[in-house]
Amino acid sequence: MSNSPTHLPATDRAGGSTDSPIRRGAKALVTSSSRALLVRERHADGRQFWTLPGGGVRSCESLVAGLRRELSEELRCDLVVDRAVTEFWYAHLSAPYSVSRYTVFSCSVVSGVRPVRREGVLASRWIDPECPPTGTLPQVRRLLAEHVL
Repeated sequence: MSNSPTHLPATDRAGGSTDSPIRRGAKALVTSSSRALLVRERHADGRQFWTLPGGGVRSCESLVAGLRRELSEELRCDLVVDRAVTEFWYAHLSAPYSVSRYTVFSCSVVSGVRPVRREGVLASRWIDPECPPTGTLPQVRRLLAEHVL
């Protein structure tokens, strides 16, 4: 999987073309005893949703380094990163033409998980992958069904 920036052709509201960069991101598929770790965050419009922990990767970071930083900032935890298992796309509601391509890594945490609200993480929960909570992103539901069950 490539770490190079990509651009996504898009159309603005007037029908003109724009050239939107695709934001690189990394997510952690953290599993333990047939449970998976999800975090609750908030869309720009205030609606809450459940997703995998992780986030955007800076241009100077590798995907793994960005994932470690994100989990340290958002959950105050350390993790062991295994291998990339899949990727998914996410169109952000907070900014027009903002799309992320998340590479998902199989991981395990080696310390306690403590959500940091000021980093945008409202809660964390170990869930049964067969019954993700209401509000779980469709991409994450699909990923749980394909890679955990």
